[in-house]
This record gives sequence, structure tokens and C-alpha cells, in this order.
Amino acid sequence: MKIIAGIVTFYPNFERLKENIDAIVTQVDHVILVDNGSEDLKKLDALVESYKQVDLIKLFENKGIAFALNRIGKFAVEEKADYFLTLDQDSVVMPGLIAAYQNYIDFPNLGLLNSIHQDRNLSDNDNPITEVVEKELMRTSASLMPTALFEEGFTYDERLFIDKVDFDLNIRLRQAGYKLYEIPYYGLLHELGDIKTHHILGFKVVTYNHSAFRRYYITRNTILLIKKFGLNRNTFVFLIGDIGKEVKTLIFEEDKIKKTKAVFKGWIDGLKFKMN
Repeated sequence: MKIIAGIVTFYPNFERLKENIDAIVTQVDHVILVDNGSEDLKKLDALVESYKQVDLIKLFENKGIAFALNRIGKFAVEEKADYFLTLDQDSVVMPGLIAAYQNYIDFPNLGLLNSIHQDRNLSDNDNPITEVVEKELMRTSASLMPTALFEEGFTYDERLFIDKVDFDLNIRLRQAGYKLYEIPYYGLLHELGDIKTHHILGFKVVTYNHSAFRRYYITRNTILLIKKFGLNRNTFVFLIGDIGKEVKTLIFEEDKIKKTKAVFKGWIDGLKFKMN
């Protein structure tokens, strides 16, 4: 069985990226980095050259997370890999993750495998599970996908650019009868934005403090997914979540005006966008 891992980079923290590569390189047959237009390519080249089984694909511009993920999938096809793992640049897998996944790859109608994630910035993380559970949605990082499904056409929608590209794929896989499994294993350390915790009237409120750039795509892509799949349970949750993010932005976050303008532009562009 051949498994490759792909990491998408964009102006990475090199210390964290090295930690990321070190954690996964001994668990898979090959690692591919796809860089989305970072400037310090000499430093990235030097890092990659220090490993025997790591390669780098340079895109020289930011083509979006979906394009980069598709390039990882194409590399898996070219290398005749059976499965490929996708990772964010600041996510670090735990020892034994791939070995743990191999215990579950024969599960019926496998679309994606993932594990329990632990956020570095939160003291209370995902509740531990003791058996495999089927999920409606799972994030890209640490997802293991059969390469055959990618070849069948289950690719990432490049129109989304960034944000919710994973959820779009999740919905399409489930609609086709495939299942998303989360295994009972703490497999990944990651960070979701610049998390800050606030306390108001006895309640704890968590904000992710995404940039205006990210807020635009988060909002726009919710509208695009509603157009694509209709207002179902998943897209309704996305919509309510976006409204909640804006309320928390107005109360707690900095750059309120800039972020709010980005949200409104996301709504307008999403409504104008033709999905055909």
C-alpha cells in the first residue's frame, strides 16, 4: 500500500513547517509541498532539500487552497498512490496516525478518514470518542482520501478558492453514498485562526479573529454552497455561523469596519456569482 502526504504552504512559519514535515515524513512513502506564492522560496528550497522523500511544487502565485489540494491529488495519481493525506502548513500529526488509519481503510464506502483534532489554543478540545463515528463534515487537515475517488472526479472546487472547500467535498461525497469516518485517535495538533476567549455575563465566547480577506471568502462561499446544494441542514448551519461571527466581530474583534465591509461584499458577490 502506498500513501503520500501533501502540505499546502503560503508564507509558512518555517519552524512549524519543519515540525510538520518531521512528524509525517516517516509515516508515509512521500511528502509533497505545494506552495501558493510564498516569497522566500530559497529558504523553502533549502528545507525541502534536507529531506530525501520530500518534493516541492511552486505555483508562484496564490491560486487558492482548492487548486493546491487538487495538485496534491494529481501527484497522488501520478505516483500511483493508493491514498493521500492532506495537511495545513501549521498542523502537526501525532506519532502513529497513519498506522492507526490503516486499521480502518477497509470500512464500507470509505470517502475520507480523519482523527480527533487538538487545537493548540484551546484548553477544551474535541470530546474523546471510543469508537469510529460517521461525520457529516470534516476538515481538510489530516484527511486521508482514496486516490481512486479523486480520479473519479471528487476533486476540490477551485471556484471556492479558500474556505469551505473541504465541506463542499464532504457534501458531494456523502451525496454519492460515501462515508466520512472519524477514528478514536488524537491524530493532529492544529490552530484555527487567532483564537481569543472572552467572558461576558458569565458566558465564555470564543472568537477566531480571521482577517477581512478570510471573512470575505467565508461569507461568499456560504452563499455559493447554498446555491449549489440548497438550504439544507449543513448550509443553514454555515449561514447561522456566519451571522454569529459577524455579531462577535462587532462586539469583540478589531478592524470591525474593514471586516464588516468584507462580509457585505461577500454577500453581494455570492449572490451575483453564477455556479453553472
